Amino acid sequence: MKKVISVIMASAILCGTFSGCTTATSLPSGSSSGSNATASTAGSKAASSGNTIKIGVLTDRSSAAAATVKWAEAGAELAQKEINDAGGIKGKKIELVYRDTASDSANVAQKSTELKSEGVIAILGPKSDGEAPAGAQWAETNKFPMVTPCTMSTRVTIENASRYMFSCGFSAWAIARMNAKAAQKIGAKSAFFIGNDGGASGDSRDFFYKDCEKFDSGFKNLGSNQVSNSSTEFSNIISSVVNKKPSMLIGAVAGPNFVSLVNQGNQFGLFKTCDYYGWYTTDTSNTLSLSQSNAYPYGHVHGVIVWPFWKDDINGNEKLVKDYMSMREGIMPSDMGYTWYIGIKAIAEAAKSTSDYSAEGMTAALTKVKFSTIYGSDIGFRDFDHVMTHTYYYVTANKDTSGKWTVPIGTDITVYKGADVLPTKAEMESYAKEHNYKFTDLSK
Repeated sequence: MKKVISVIMASAILCGTFSGCTTATSLPSGSSSGSNATASTAGSKAASSGNTIKIGVLTDRSSAAAATVKWAEAGAELAQKEINDAGGIKGKKIELVYRDTASDSANVAQKSTELKSEGVIAILGPKSDGEAPAGAQWAETNKFPMVTPCTMSTRVTIENASRYMFSCGFSAWAIARMNAKAAQKIGAKSAFFIGNDGGASGDSRDFFYKDCEKFDSGFKNLGSNQVSNSSTEFSNIISSVVNKKPSMLIGAVAGPNFVSLVNQGNQFGLFKTCDYYGWYTTDTSNTLSLSQSNAYPYGHVHGVIVWPFWKDDINGNEKLVKDYMSMREGIMPSDMGYTWYIGIKAIAEAAKSTSDYSAEGMTAALTKVKFSTIYGSDIGFRDFDHVMTHTYYYVTANKDTSGKWTVPIGTDITVYKGADVLPTKAEMESYAKEHNYKFTDLSK
């Protein structure tokens, strides 16, 4: 395993060309595979004819965030390979059909409609929380199932709740709760927030402060900045943080955003002032280039992950890591890759449980699906909000003293079950009432 890792790491690059998997179908925008199915029956016709079952994927290959999408696509393609190697779905191979949204919510409806016309049985996507509300609106309008790997926000689960929309990604509310528990643990008295301009970012801030006020009514909010996904300039924000000296920096940035923040933070003494608390803490789409350039602030970054890739004591973990890294050149374990992996798994397991591959049939199957991974059993979607019941790990990103990994691994690990940190139905109802939204109980 050490030899495999060292060889792959030697050739790793952060931004590379997309070397497509030979078992996946990548269709250019507007192209067609020749399906004659109508919009209402495309899924059932495609699944009942031929030797393949199609699953749609909304990806991002042409925006500022495209640099990290190969980590995500590799997770989907690993799930595809595992399912097909095990005999597929009732003897039929699954085929991934991609559409590029360019991380723009304005493109979500068109690309989703194209996938539906291709005869897919369900769609994995959208990729980002900024696109997810548009995805939920399209799913509800078209009565077609979507499973999003994005970080879920209340803009979807409450404002645009749909029985056709499911989340296999992180939950912003859960992240906020775990960050607040960390604040209480270290006795923090104040925080400064920096995040991107998505709904999950704002939720991770607002629910964090709300929980902090419960254990310390005097907890101080020292400021907040939200930036675009393409932002690379953080010096003014860092200067403000350093001057205000918060107990902690609450972060909701990832990928190129995070890399820029850390590099400039090192220059201006950010991590001598406070530590960073967020998510994707050991995700190598965030950490690889920083560790290669000796710029990662080990011990000063904390937060939420779902893939503890370094834990060889988990049966099957080492094989999963090796198989994942073999999918694309230059990648190592990624929480984003894992959520795409488990999203395809959920769709496939739902398809195995039913003979009805219509949109309604697949939606019903996803509502009831239960399956196991090496990290837990009875994984599925909660009935009232369709959010997946992940196991979460809260860690500090540190050097691996064993020498096996040259990227950060997690130490000081706290394990949370989804039920421990996800909002209850009563909490969601209360939030909706407070903000004059209608709460939709999807179980009804």
